[in-house]
Amino acid sequence: MPHRTIATSDGVILDPRSFAEHATLTRPACHPALEPWVEHYWTVQWQLPAGASYRSSLVPVAQANLTVETAGSDRAGADGPGVFVTGVVSRSRFDVTLTGTGGVVGAKFRPGALTALTGIEAADLRDRVRPATAVLAGADALLGLTPDRPDALDRLDAFLLARATGDHAELDTVGRVIATLEDSAPAMSAAELADRCGLKLRSLQRLCRHYIGVGPQWLVARARVHTAIARLNASDYDTLAELAVELGWFDQAHMGRDFAALVGESPGAYRDRVHSGTD
Repeated sequence: MPHRTIATSDGVILDPRSFAEHATLTRPACHPALEPWVEHYWTVQWQLPAGASYRSSLVPVAQANLTVETAGSDRAGADGPGVFVTGVVSRSRFDVTLTGTGGVVGAKFRPGALTALTGIEAADLRDRVRPATAVLAGADALLGLTPDRPDALDRLDAFLLARATGDHAELDTVGRVIATLEDSAPAMSAAELADRCGLKLRSLQRLCRHYIGVGPQWLVARARVHTAIARLNASDYDTLAELAVELGWFDQAHMGRDFAALVGESPGAYRDRVHSGTD
């Protein structure tokens, strides 16, 4: 079936302008029957001059990915072609070095969906890259899919449709938690998130750890950094000090520590690099 393209934010991509100069990203929609499980598909293609390389960096979200990767993509845990499952990255930014010509076809699962599909505790996949066959039987059938293959997304649809079965009631609750988080002010606490979702904090903690692999406080803190990145990318603020307080940090120094722990540089350094166009 034809795959429509969906709109989505690039807020977690670090230096999106530079990324767009080196690679092409698309986010096609999955088959409608997969929508409870898959947020969207995504593809990346690149063609770099001989001897050139580009490091793509992003701050990940609370979701697992299934990827079919070709030569020319080098990242921790997946340093060559293959089919991989990557769990939630909880510690820092996510770097991939691109060389030569290559591409990736990926499926971005909804928060908690991979656990709902496989029964594997999300914590067992957190900060890990595993061969997809260890998580989803038969995933090696996806080897060879590339973004320029006309049947790539249809084959990905068929593979996941054969496995997308079972009750996803608790997954719907996880989705409601994420939607509430995204619709709320960045300064919200984990306790406030639980209250808005009609859950006790301990219940929310258990739900998040089982299905996502991290606690609600992590979700709140990471969302705050995502918002800061997007605002810095768009120059949508007056001063860094005011931005810090607006987003719920005690002060600019507090924002700087959290931001640097994930992004690898201070908010000011990131802003200057992105808007100067330097590497």
